[in-house]
Amino acid sequence: MKILAEKVVETVVNRICDICNDSVMIEMNGHTHKECGELKASWGYGSKADGITYGLDLCENYFEVALHALKDYRRSIVMFDEKQELPDKAFGIATKGLR
Repeated sequence: MKILAEKVVETVVNRICDICNDSVMIEMNGHTHKECGELKASWGYGSKADGITYGLDLCENYFEVALHALKDYRRSIVMFDEKQELPDKAFGIATKGLR
């Protein structure tokens, strides 16, 4: 026996870059895909920011801006430390797709 009921389900229909307000969704072959970088942090007990959660959606352009800013900051704090390497082209890359 099937028991039917109407259900209201929320689904993501668009995501917007938190910097430029452009959509990060693209259409390819009749399907919509999310193309965005996410900057997330969730701080817990013992942190100065305990209980604060951050989440930013970034388009590809502004993700690159954020990545370059972090890379430059890293370079500035290690440039005179002989024990640490300067960031290179692979800075921040977790996996590399096929090209």
